[in-house]
Amino acid sequence: MAAPVAAQAQDDTLVIALPTFSEQTMTPWSGSGQRKTYLDTVYEYLVYLDADGNTQPGLAESWTIEDDGTKWTFTLREGVPFSDESCGDVTAADVKYSIERLIDEDSRAGPSSTMRRVIDTVEAPDDRTVVVNLKAPDFLLDSGYFGEAQQLGIVCKSYIEAQGDAADTAPPVGTGAYVLESSVDGSEIVMTRRAGDHWRVSPEWGTISFRAVPEEATRVAMLRAGEADIAPVSFDSIDGLKDAGIGIVSAERTWSPVIRLGGVVQTDEARFNADLPWADRRVRQAMNYAIDKQAIIDELFAGQGIVANGDTPVAAWDSVPPYPYDPEKARELLTEAGYPDGFDMTLKTFTTTPGAELPLMAEAAALYLADVGINVTIEPGDWPSIRSEWTSGGKLDFAMTHRGFPFANPENGVEAGFSTRSLFASFTSDELEEKLASLAAETDRDTRREKLTDIGQYIRDEAGAIFMVLANEPYGVGADVGDWSIDTSYVYNFDQVGKAE
Repeated sequence: MAAPVAAQAQDDTLVIALPTFSEQTMTPWSGSGQRKTYLDTVYEYLVYLDADGNTQPGLAESWTIEDDGTKWTFTLREGVPFSDESCGDVTAADVKYSIERLIDEDSRAGPSSTMRRVIDTVEAPDDRTVVVNLKAPDFLLDSGYFGEAQQLGIVCKSYIEAQGDAADTAPPVGTGAYVLESSVDGSEIVMTRRAGDHWRVSPEWGTISFRAVPEEATRVAMLRAGEADIAPVSFDSIDGLKDAGIGIVSAERTWSPVIRLGGVVQTDEARFNADLPWADRRVRQAMNYAIDKQAIIDELFAGQGIVANGDTPVAAWDSVPPYPYDPEKARELLTEAGYPDGFDMTLKTFTTTPGAELPLMAEAAALYLADVGINVTIEPGDWPSIRSEWTSGGKLDFAMTHRGFPFANPENGVEAGFSTRSLFASFTSDELEEKLASLAAETDRDTRREKLTDIGQYIRDEAGAIFMVLANEPYGVGADVGDWSIDTSYVYNFDQVGKAE
């Protein structure tokens, strides 16, 4: 007897429960990289990465680098169709438009401002050739800004232009294996598999249903009940899920819970708030010494991580020592800086993927800071609102929990967090600007790595943030899921999830 149609449909639907959809907009430039969880089933990239981080051809089948790293030429794969037939196949004009739109002044994509610093002009001399001219050398443009871990999803130029002001919320048109079936604000996004064979992947699921489930307990209950197939979970849920027969898939040290201190963009008068206690380096250092990060790792992250030495995982920073837990040293530095009795501050926090632990981490950090006299008021919020305030260009007077990610090109991450040109920057200085400029001008790869290590040591010594944890990223995986793994953050391969036999 044939299975009922409803049961067949359910068996062909992969349900992924996520803490947030972020802005729930549908163009690469209209919001944060968090939206890649669902948009990466629709949009594709010029360059992909294998499990070891090596570049693999994507929509670009080959590329070359010239002029000491300032000119890149990409040759596009032929015959890759967009999901909307009126768009035809991907052309250089689509790629040129996608790049220029992502780096436009009104782009809200995370790397947009730093990409503007790097990219000079984009040319499309013929349908399959894209030439990118840079203002400074970037030897990792392919794996960095143009790779799958960033936000340069390729759009159909004619479709976006036809949508006008409604483009950001219109159904997305890409070359990926799925298309949008429906989107309910703050509730569910449903993607359906395109008909026919796809050039890059062979999806096993006909439908992917992304559900917005902010509560950790609800996501765990859905996994246990078989109502969700994949969901990010907190570390303290792992043992119970394993006992219930739920699989755990983790990417190791793929994100860095961090506390960013606002108002310390010292190279921009409009953003530097000199009246803040942490405008003084000694105060920032004291805050790093004051927190027992290993205890937080053991308690909140189930021991799955190490004490961070920076705001994001960077291999060139492996030799940079993290701050040890030393509350006496913290008190000494606060006294030297003129704050023997501490001060009051606001710490804003939110949940995201990964990042369900951020509010609890904020509470734990606040307890340690209180021990050295710093009184922290925690304000829960949502990431789009906090991000909008953080990137407003004004003098911030608060700190926020955040999560850093490993960038395929680590220099991109440094620029995003610590370059004056980045609206997201949390700390800058004239000396750091000089170091970044020297790094950008360097053409020798080994020397570039040495300079990147020096920058990491400098940011650590200046306490450019409160560096917390380099953490793993666990997902609960239900019994209906077959082969699936995740190697690094911001690379969401939900279009490659297998079915259990």
